[in-house]
Amino acid sequence: MANIIIIDDDYALEILVENLKYRGHEVRRLGSASRALSDLDDIISADLIILDIIMEIPESHTRVSVSGGRTTGLVIYKELRARNTQIPILAYSASQDKDVIDIFDDDPNSRFLSKWTTPSMKEIVNTIDTMLGIESTAPTPITFIVHGHNDATKLELKNYLQNTIGFPEPIILHEEPNLGRTLIKKFEDYALFSNLAFILLTPDDKMASQDDSDTEKRRARQNVILELGFFLGALGRESGRVFLLHSGPLELPSDLSGVVYIDISNGIEAAGEQIRRELQNAI
Repeated sequence: MANIIIIDDDYALEILVENLKYRGHEVRRLGSASRALSDLDDIISADLIILDIIMEIPESHTRVSVSGGRTTGLVIYKELRARNTQIPILAYSASQDKDVIDIFDDDPNSRFLSKWTTPSMKEIVNTIDTMLGIESTAPTPITFIVHGHNDATKLELKNYLQNTIGFPEPIILHEEPNLGRTLIKKFEDYALFSNLAFILLTPDDKMASQDDSDTEKRRARQNVILELGFFLGALGRESGRVFLLHSGPLELPSDLSGVVYIDISNGIEAAGEQIRRELQNAI
């Protein structure tokens, strides 16, 4: 796949780095204008550059007017264009300066994408694919594991998907960096660029009906049910891409249809053939 360099001093862009890596690209982020200006000869060997405009003024250019950092990215852009007029450059910035935007719009090998419009991860990736000339292909399986308290089953599933099926490393939310986000924002960011969801329904919470208080029943954690609902909406109830894996004495949601239920009471490996068969129809 492509070699992509992101020049942006906002650490939140690491989510884009991870997203592109999941899609098979080689990606690295340069976190300052100074570093970018010192690595220009290396940067121009990339297949695509993603460039912020508003960054801290590098010390080496303090005598150059860059509008208090509002047009620092243009200094890098001009240096890159002096070395390579053809390399695709995506200006991804919160700049609203029309003159700046026009520079990129007038360059046939550049595009401007505004952060103010809060484009979805899918829109950003589609823009990158277009600039790289990548045709739409079957998406790389990006799996998200929703889980409760059963860590052993969670890790068994992760190992099966990664090492037996051969998928990229599945996403487990608590293993990913927070990047200053709230928990729900972090979940949304990772969930929205996943295309397969495995929901582990394990008997974590105790419950009892009002008329049957002496009988102990179990259900999955409420965060698991919430995230299940999110994925049903995001991926589609009848898409076959939401897998419900359940084990033990458990009260299952009764109002769902078109969703794959797989009993893993005897372990992930024991249910492996059914998981593999359902995956063939989902991807």
